[in-house]
Amino acid sequence: MSGELEKRASDAEREQVVVRLRDASAEGRLTLEELADRTALAYRSSTHAELLPLTADLPGTAAPAAPAAGRRRRRWLIGVFAPVTRSGRRAFGERNVVLALFGPSRLDLRQAQLTGGEVVITVFSLFAPIFVTLPEHVEVESSVVALLAPVQEGPAGDVPPYAPSVRIRGVSFCGPVFIQSRRS
Repeated sequence: MSGELEKRASDAEREQVVVRLRDASAEGRLTLEELADRTALAYRSSTHAELLPLTADLPGTAAPAAPAAGRRRRRWLIGVFAPVTRSGRRAFGERNVVLALFGPSRLDLRQAQLTGGEVVITVFSLFAPIFVTLPEHVEVESSVVALLAPVQEGPAGDVPPYAPSVRIRGVSFCGPVFIQSRRS
């Protein structure tokens, strides 16, 4: 058996592991950070022995998909004259809206459970900072129009192909937007 595990893994085998990891994340079995870390490890794996532990704690096959309702899940984070924070191991929607009016908003996705491989965060800020914290190895695309305030995006680190994707877009007036990748 050990001879089989020492055989070199093909691109197709690595891709199968990544697809299983994405499915597990959509089922709520992996957080965004776990998905990003395991995806990076899968693409760096060269043998079957290195691929095997990445899915060893997951069920053999994905759970049957729920019927599509035709609508995407949307989550809201709204702060008016008060700070608001959303973090921890909780479900995040495919579409998230952050509205900060005169009070800071913090969105930490490092332990988030995502419903798909891509998340869109729409931010609106008026005289309030918005902080978005993401795990390492996540592809980040930001397009925020800022008036009289900066948009600061930190480095994302090594982003493997087919990594989870977070798109951040929106408008900020007199409120900075900080986008950073951190290990938890």
